[in-house]
Amino acid sequence: MALYLSKPSYRCKPVRSIAALARALNFEEQALRVVAENADQRYRTVAPPPGSSRQTFDALGQLKEIHRRIKTTFFDRVKFPDYLHGSLKGCDYVTNAQLHTKKQLLICEDVKKFFPSVTSEKVEDVWCAFFGFAPEVAHLLASLTTKQGALPQGAVTSSYLANLVLWRDEPLLHAKLAARGITYSRYVDDIAMSFSIRPSKETQTWVIAQVYGMLRKNGLTAGRSKHEIFSASEPMIATKLIVNSKPSLSQKKRSQVRAQVRQLEMAQSSGLDSEMVRVLAEQAAQKVGQLGRFHPTQAARLKGRVKAVRLGLPIESFSSRVTNSTGVSNPSPSEDLRLPWE
Repeated sequence: MALYLSKPSYRCKPVRSIAALARALNFEEQALRVVAENADQRYRTVAPPPGSSRQTFDALGQLKEIHRRIKTTFFDRVKFPDYLHGSLKGCDYVTNAQLHTKKQLLICEDVKKFFPSVTSEKVEDVWCAFFGFAPEVAHLLASLTTKQGALPQGAVTSSYLANLVLWRDEPLLHAKLAARGITYSRYVDDIAMSFSIRPSKETQTWVIAQVYGMLRKNGLTAGRSKHEIFSASEPMIATKLIVNSKPSLSQKKRSQVRAQVRQLEMAQSSGLDSEMVRVLAEQAAQKVGQLGRFHPTQAARLKGRVKAVRLGLPIESFSSRVTNSTGVSNPSPSEDLRLPWE
């Protein structure tokens, strides 16, 4: 049986020199080299979300601007296949989960320490072999898009490189599974495979072996502690969403949002400083907004309660608005690639 390979593709003219790269990025060549030489020192550490141990980073100054230009100049011109959903336009953890609704069996795998395992050599290979850039260009771009020899989670360019690191072997895996009627998708380091008809144990073992083999071939390891198999007779969970019928939040997650709104109301009634209440209200509003994507009726009631708290706060002073806009009082959200519920 002939297999149809759905590959990422880049059809623009390759960059053959550092001078050409500087022109493409509209950045002075010498400045580009200087930033690349000390790129490791041009990141700040971002505090992980509660309950997460993942180390995330945010690029600073010129490096961050270079990352933005790399994204718009190169990554925005890559055509990504439909099975990739990590931080791509029109794709997220919800679209990933939607692929696996109304199935009979779901297998989920996690890539262990994915970002630290994507070395600068792998990133350089993407720039050289996938994009077709000259070796010196690929080496410079790898220096600009890695930190201490690995892919920094949180950087603007990292999600795109994470999607491309398996570009040689992932299309074949996807095609082999599709030929058997198996749906495959990847959301950053979360891999999911679902079956419309319940497969035999032998088929399940074969599918898992195919995934593990692809990862090993690329110097990556499956997080066996996060290996999960779900049957349609129980809640089936892909990227933290229940997918038995349509993507939805678990009862536990919904309860957490309701509890956060209650805590907000208690904070206001206890006489907590109004600026702190304002921060809590913003956090609660974000969670309620996320809840509304899946459960609009429940979210509507909670939204009204958050609004009532906000209406009870004194009008925010101009100095407070300035402080908040600079991120001093309110911590700025990280560019973490994980789910908003972690």
